[in-house]
Amino acid sequence: MNFSEQQVETLAPDAASLKAGKALSNANQWLVKQMNERVLWGEIKGSGSKPYRTQIDLQNIAYKCSCPSFKFPCKHGIGLMLAFAKQPTLFSKTDNEPDWVKEWMDKRSQKAEKKAEVSTPISSDNDEKAQKSKEKRQNERLLQVEGGIAELELWLKDLLRTGFLSLPSKGVQYFEQTAARMVDAKATGLAGRVRAFRDLNYLHNNDWQKESLRIAAELFLLIEAFKNASKLSPEWQQSLKNLVGWNQSSKELLQNHDAEKVKDIWIALGQEQQESEGIIVQRNWLWGTKTNRSALMLNFGTPYSPLENVILPGTFIEAELAFFPAVLPHRAVIYLQKGFVEKLDTIPEMLDDWTAAFQYRSELLSKYPFVNDIPMIIKGLRFVLNQKKHILCDANKYYHEISLSWTEEKMLTLYAYAGSTPVNLAGVFRRDGFLPLGIVEGDNYLML
Repeated sequence: MNFSEQQVETLAPDAASLKAGKALSNANQWLVKQMNERVLWGEIKGSGSKPYRTQIDLQNIAYKCSCPSFKFPCKHGIGLMLAFAKQPTLFSKTDNEPDWVKEWMDKRSQKAEKKAEVSTPISSDNDEKAQKSKEKRQNERLLQVEGGIAELELWLKDLLRTGFLSLPSKGVQYFEQTAARMVDAKATGLAGRVRAFRDLNYLHNNDWQKESLRIAAELFLLIEAFKNASKLSPEWQQSLKNLVGWNQSSKELLQNHDAEKVKDIWIALGQEQQESEGIIVQRNWLWGTKTNRSALMLNFGTPYSPLENVILPGTFIEAELAFFPAVLPHRAVIYLQKGFVEKLDTIPEMLDDWTAAFQYRSELLSKYPFVNDIPMIIKGLRFVLNQKKHILCDANKYYHEISLSWTEEKMLTLYAYAGSTPVNLAGVFRRDGFLPLGIVEGDNYLML
């Protein structure tokens, strides 16, 4: 498997680790540097008498190092991968893995096989007690959430009565107090929507009135839908719970025989990482080349527990994904990963232009009005600078703005590669514009 320096950099848990890893990225610094199809390993002198032993699973991206660091990957893992990305010919290929490498990889393979062999649990008295206990906790939480929703509905109605023109003078504490009440009521999703009022740029955004009306309308719709959830389908009930703040268990999903599972060659389109209220959320978007299904994989962490990345952006992953039940099943986890492929044998379907893109978005909104980030691949988009705004123009001269969350550095990469030449652009359609992730070119994918 080959990967680029840019891809490796996305795996660094923080800027300090990346800087330290770059300092170890000269292949000549490594005493041992070897590889085969499934693993990359090396030894490098550390502070002790024995060299540090570093290894990278190339089939299911994972890292291990004998250094005392708690970060994944550590600076040695980053350094080894960068060295390989820069000078792969300096790594000798061999099937004779040292014992410390073979033992780790064999354990990982056995663990993956056991993970795929999910058996039907045998019922017992303990299982029945655990189920009853779980149902009791769920009912208690439901009562808390319903109380929070009743309180939030009154707050929202008061807000509408006083008028939205008073929003800029409310102050942070006005919104934060209500958000905190939602957290206490175990409805963190509602707390986030209340904080959306707080985070509006009332001074420099002329569209804040329109944005506040949208937030209020969606919040009211969510409240009414949750109050009537018992009349809706199980998929709708689950989706509403997710929006309100219920977490989904990856472990339970993998043990669920009825869960939807999809095999495909998935393009890792790209990733985005944000920190809010002390929680780090990493979004990884994937696209199935044969099924034309999109998938979202989430990783969570804190500044004190760095994310352990399992998705390498820009790669082609042969895997079976398990999808969480929802009105529009989108979020997924890896059920079984076979490895990576170098080239695509099937070119993914693409939307012809912005008209098709907006039509696709409208269809999804009609099924699920809370949909926001929508992955898509659009043909023949050109990058144009219009009155200091970056826009994406199709062959019919219809255009859409680029999302504000896109960085200037990525913008320069895009211009350097494509200039004003039309490209097949993969990205995420969101409310404030289109977030470019990469370019589909034949059987290759260029991550931006």
